[in-house]
Amino acid sequence: MDHEELLNEVKQSNELLRSQLLWTRIAAALLAVLLVAVIVCLGSTMNSLGRINAQMEQVDLAAVSRQIALLDVEGLSKAVSELDVTEFNNAIKNLNAAVQELQSASEAAKAWGDRVSEGLGGIFSK
Repeated sequence: MDHEELLNEVKQSNELLRSQLLWTRIAAALLAVLLVAVIVCLGSTMNSLGRINAQMEQVDLAAVSRQIALLDVEGLSKAVSELDVTEFNNAIKNLNAAVQELQSASEAAKAWGDRVSEGLGGIFSK
């Protein structure tokens, strides 16, 4: 190998090394940006966890426990299981019928009031 060829190979090697160094710097910069983003996200998450922790500390767990103990879950379950659905449906039907009767009575009273008002209006208009 003569001096010219060796010089060309060294130049090519230097160019490749420069290119490799450039891409290494770009990768390092991207990793730095990514690291900053992760740190910011972790900071935000830690802030949120701190607020949640502060709110959880304000919860009176003893009072919650007492209220849960007061619940009669078995009694409620028994009452629901003993509910007579047919009787309940009949009660709803009777209630609907009563509401319809009240509505009819209300309409009849309104019509009577309108007729009385018209009658009295006729007396006073003459």
